[in-house]
Amino acid sequence: MESFRQEGRWSLLAVVCLAVTVRCAVTAMFPSLQQQLDQQVEFSTPMTSYKSLREGLFLLRHGLPVYSGGVVHQPPLLLSVFSRVPNCCHRYLYAVADGVVACQLMLVSRALFSRTPGQRRVPTWVVGLLFALNPLALLSCVSQSTVSLTNVALSSCVYCAVVLRNTWLSGVALAFASYLNVYNAVLAIPLFNAFNGARREVCLFTSVFALCLALLLLLSGSQGNGGAFDGSFLQATYGAMIRFESVAPNLGLWWYFFIEMFQEFIPFFKGVFNVFHVGVTPAIAWRFRGQPLYSFVISLLWLTLTKPYPTLGDTALCFAYLPLFAPLFGYLKYPLFSTLLFLHGVMLSPIFYHLWIDLGSGNSNFFYAVSLVYALALGSIIADFVWAMLRMEYDGGSPNYKRRLTQI
Repeated sequence: MESFRQEGRWSLLAVVCLAVTVRCAVTAMFPSLQQQLDQQVEFSTPMTSYKSLREGLFLLRHGLPVYSGGVVHQPPLLLSVFSRVPNCCHRYLYAVADGVVACQLMLVSRALFSRTPGQRRVPTWVVGLLFALNPLALLSCVSQSTVSLTNVALSSCVYCAVVLRNTWLSGVALAFASYLNVYNAVLAIPLFNAFNGARREVCLFTSVFALCLALLLLLSGSQGNGGAFDGSFLQATYGAMIRFESVAPNLGLWWYFFIEMFQEFIPFFKGVFNVFHVGVTPAIAWRFRGQPLYSFVISLLWLTLTKPYPTLGDTALCFAYLPLFAPLFGYLKYPLFSTLLFLHGVMLSPIFYHLWIDLGSGNSNFFYAVSLVYALALGSIIADFVWAMLRMEYDGGSPNYKRRLTQI
């Protein structure tokens, strides 16, 4: 047992070092790659781009109003932290963040598989390696999008809930994730399942999460105002995201609707889209309340599919958790179709965007068609894994891949 633990430590250290080294090496070998990726809608949005972050840092360091121009959408505390770090070191912060995610994925995998020893499993080091060498996660890190920081907060939340079983730290981690992206707050609902229905733990988690998030917002509003609260940043950060103020092309489903829609109907349908975005998560959490991690990951996939400003970095984190559900792989009905559909969308997206924006030989329909293919791929993956879990529940929790269901 001791040799197994020692081997696990070495594999953990090797994967984490590989993840950090590869990201630092790519950034050093291709200095202009960061700026190129920061201009790609697949990895950068108005809410998460490094260009916007640098603009905010410039204004903050020169004592100018940060949010008056409508360009900066990062929260104040994030700007404050980055302002104390030299610009040349930012790349290393992102690389370390991805290394932390890889480490936590391996620890979650080890804890999860140790509780179900008889079922199919993926080696722990493979789980970490799949994220460390995932091109989507790698390029998202190199682009220095703030999605990487949100991912490490979400990963920490899962790690604290599944491995440490620490209600306090899990609530704090989710508060930081919600501070960076307000829609992550809805993930508190599937996390309730991790406490096995214990009302005291649920109340404690909710209280810690709410108090920590309120404290972050209070510190943000009081920063640089002599202790007086100034809530102007709320409009530029969370308000701009919820109201979808920057209607810019991205991989999501929102932008094309609001470009083509009559002005009178836009406020109503923005509300509809927001309700649709967060309204499915409680249903997922309730239906799969016996599978806490599964309900969390499916909810995260759903939010990635329907959020107003999605990136491939969001998808990379979701895909990193799928190997943890190896017993479900035998129940998947169309994994090849979903994989090819996803690859089709990812590879054609930059091509069609280039045809539309740079060459002018296409139009918005070209790019949005590929966005629909990408969304269909994510929807197909969600539907397939939901079916797989339902089928596993039908088999009593023990996989029976040879058993066939027939209609009565």
